[in-house]
Amino acid sequence: MSRKICTYCGKRKNLKSFPKHSMYKDNLDSRCRHCVKKHSKIRSKLHKKAPPKPEVCECCGKVPFKWCLDHDHSDDSFRGWLCSKCNEGLGKLGDNLDGVIKAVNYLIMTKNRNQQNESLQQMERTSQRK
Repeated sequence: MSRKICTYCGKRKNLKSFPKHSMYKDNLDSRCRHCVKKHSKIRSKLHKKAPPKPEVCECCGKVPFKWCLDHDHSDDSFRGWLCSKCNEGLGKLGDNLDGVIKAVNYLIMTKNRNQQNESLQQMERTSQRK
């Protein structure tokens, strides 16, 4: 029987343990039924206790098309209200400071490298004119 690893609990389970989800290639959720149910309960509790939504996303400052309740997965505490793009972005960066800092460092490094390359090219053009 085919098996799949749950992205939440990390356990390898048979495919019947995963609910259907059309967003994925295999048409199965990336989380097992147990984790989907657990996550749903956490989100429900957080929604009940969460403060009202602000006028703009607390991350990017834009008016969201779709609101997302952001929470810390390590202790299931409410963090804030985000637009779906910011929420997905944080998730893809590992949902932690380390991932975000690595992304910022990468952007700084490539910007500096590109600026150095532009400076070298400018110097070469200037020296060729002489």
